[in-house]
Amino acid sequence: MIKKEYYYSLDLFRGFCGYGVAICHLNAFIFLNQFMEYLSLIFVEFFFVLSGFVLYPQLLKVINKKNNLLIFYKRRWMRTLPLYFLILILVSILTNHIFDIDFFKYFFLIQKSIPNFIENDYYPVAWSLSIEELFYLLFPLVLVFSNSNNFLKISLLIFISIFLTKYFLLSNFEANFYRTGTFLRFDAILFGFLISHFKFVILKYKKIIISFTIIFIILFLLGHNYFVINKIYPNNRFIFIIFMQLTSGLTLLSFIFIEPLFKNNYLRKFSLLISQQTYSIYLFHIIIIYIFSKSNFPIYIITPIYILLLFLISTLIYNFFEKPLLKLRPKIIN
Repeated sequence: MIKKEYYYSLDLFRGFCGYGVAICHLNAFIFLNQFMEYLSLIFVEFFFVLSGFVLYPQLLKVINKKNNLLIFYKRRWMRTLPLYFLILILVSILTNHIFDIDFFKYFFLIQKSIPNFIENDYYPVAWSLSIEELFYLLFPLVLVFSNSNNFLKISLLIFISIFLTKYFLLSNFEANFYRTGTFLRFDAILFGFLISHFKFVILKYKKIIISFTIIFIILFLLGHNYFVINKIYPNNRFIFIIFMQLTSGLTLLSFIFIEPLFKNNYLRKFSLLISQQTYSIYLFHIIIIYIFSKSNFPIYIITPIYILLLFLISTLIYNFFEKPLLKLRPKIIN
């Protein structure tokens, strides 16, 4: 396996996750398909692990040069917050929640900080962004007080602490908050960070990783009824979260193994294209779902129209909104 930081295969993985979440939510929210709602959970979990994995090199530069901390924040916030605020406003207008109390909870990304904090969860996909933004606000502060010799020990200590805390607090939260609560899910991103650190050791075990990936994905698909029915039991909530994290990590690593295919320039371009669409798809697809929910069209008509709209709108958003902002971001100091 070639040692490098950028993998075109992970562009494909990111795009696969974005469209996966959007299509699952269409079926879950409009057509009340419980299995597709269940399937959407693993796609979001993929995002967490991927996020920690790809931002690992930047966080290392924060450790090596403390001046990179503010640059990291600027890069992160310029990438994520402007589009989030824009689409939050659109969703809030569409649902008649503009500038109410729940709007400001979303605005400050605190809607899932404690159980039952938000009255009307009208922008349900925003919970994952709250985890991402608060993790990348707090975790680098820890790294600033570490160095290249001890950052791994500190990262492992934080990961284990969150892991144990969630185990001992099993009975304190209902299943949905246990999976979406902001401070309960930091370990999902940190897991991707740790995988990235050890990737060149782990990737030596190609056959084992691919075999376990297939097994875990099959178990996840077959486990729908078991996990849904038994989510009321605290231990099952904990097992389910760990199971999703392991499945996500294995799937990400398996995508890296197809990297040699990306010598094909057309595959690179396609993967980059859908990767660029992913963030706007994730944030915007709920608006299209709200609009389609008022129609009576069958799924086989709505689905292709929905995918085409996602493709067109997300491409426009990236090129005319996201891309100009990305060009303004400061560069991390090497």
